[in-house]
Amino acid sequence: MTAEPRPDPSAAGTGAMPRDADVIVIGAGPAGMSAAVELSAAGLSVIVLDMNASPGGQIYRAVEANLNEGASHGLANALGAAYSAGQPLVAQFRVQSNIDYRPNTVVWELRTDGTVGWQQAGRGGYLRARHVVLANGAMERPMPFPGWTLPGVMTAGAVQTLIKASRLKPSGRVVLAGTGPLLFLLADQLLKLAVRPALIARTDGLGDKLAALPRLRPAALPALAKGAGWMANLRRVGVRTVTSLTHLEAVGNERLREVVIKAAGKTMRLPCDLLIVHDGIIPSIDLAQGAGIAMEWRPDDASWRPVTDAHGLAKPVSGPSLSPGPNCVWLTGDARTIGGADAAAAHGMHVGQTIAASLGAVKSRHASHSSPAKRYAQAMAARPFIDAAFPPGRWSVELGDATIICRCEEITAAQIRSCAQQGVTDMDQLRGLLRCGMGPCQGRSCATAIARLLSREFDSPLPMPFRGRPPVRPVPLGVLAQLQSLDPDLSRSEALDDKPDASSRGGIDV
Repeated sequence: MTAEPRPDPSAAGTGAMPRDADVIVIGAGPAGMSAAVELSAAGLSVIVLDMNASPGGQIYRAVEANLNEGASHGLANALGAAYSAGQPLVAQFRVQSNIDYRPNTVVWELRTDGTVGWQQAGRGGYLRARHVVLANGAMERPMPFPGWTLPGVMTAGAVQTLIKASRLKPSGRVVLAGTGPLLFLLADQLLKLAVRPALIARTDGLGDKLAALPRLRPAALPALAKGAGWMANLRRVGVRTVTSLTHLEAVGNERLREVVIKAAGKTMRLPCDLLIVHDGIIPSIDLAQGAGIAMEWRPDDASWRPVTDAHGLAKPVSGPSLSPGPNCVWLTGDARTIGGADAAAAHGMHVGQTIAASLGAVKSRHASHSSPAKRYAQAMAARPFIDAAFPPGRWSVELGDATIICRCEEITAAQIRSCAQQGVTDMDQLRGLLRCGMGPCQGRSCATAIARLLSREFDSPLPMPFRGRPPVRPVPLGVLAQLQSLDPDLSRSEALDDKPDASSRGGIDV
């Protein structure tokens, strides 16, 4: 992973295209900030578009305010050293003169020719650059189960957002369920905020840890020690933990009242005010998918991952595309592959250096103690062990027929199974028949769960996600009517023959 000069994929046939910057970076987390810093240090103009109100992404959300003002709230201590470590990167990002940082900006379209659709505060339009770095991070793997739509059920990431951005903390009887290191990190943070979980129910077990041991490398020992410290803190204060969770149910009428848990062959019912669930994190693919970038399904991880080369340059799908011409979109950080903050920052730095070299920019003035490639390898050393030790919850695909899978349209597992039993295993055809994936979330909350169900229960071919179409985020009609920087090329798209034909399959009873 060496940042050597590479051909500029945006150079061919685009000389007359007006550009707003050399590079547009989408996302201001560790990867996006690191890429932007490198590009700016090389003398390139950079526009950074970020949904959040301040830089940091999810991992370092509101780090400036919380470290400067949150000491009296105990946040700095509760969130830990890994959170505080983001402050120097944010400070370095802030002082770069060539970075045009635009917070509170939603990106609703991305094209592989370097075109980005944006909206902010009732305005919207298009921007163009020679390259686009997509660093929009990750999302939590959807975790459907009976009762998951009840008020009082939240994901671990949502709880962390409330802690970091709003300085709120849970109250009452709190239960955590699922798998992954984030579950233990959050439980440890809650303890430091004087919130003692009633129970942690894990889908992983001892067998997973033993199976993962051959993947353990010396470079992964610091991460392992950190996780062991979280677990030791929980044991010391008597937080109960059960493993091998096989059934989870949230019970209540207008809100959550209790949870039903089956683990290690035993069933228990607990009164509960807040159920926090987490089943690992996966790349956020909505913008990449909408741009026509190729996706690969990873059965072991139950997720899609954008296809890129080692440097992060995306590979568009073959065939008709919304954007003719060479691709100039790069992916970095958890949007490309899950690795955590340190890995994201290292790869973002590498992408920035690689793009700068491809444009013939001056050598980066930013000095580092080790190369991005070495830092990235060190940060990723623990991933093989973590991925094997905390596999995606197996129980979440063994769903009762009444369980809602698509919460926007309230589509149940029974409806999806009925279609699949009649031969419909194509995601787009399911969407046409059932409307799953057509709600406000555009499939972000259901696509992975549907693909897992189809691939495991019906042995379908490698599933492809719903075909993406802009806008990938809601855009008010008033914004669309007054788009800025609109030209004929930006309003042209190719019609694709992708509408499912139910009649060709002899009629589907849904």
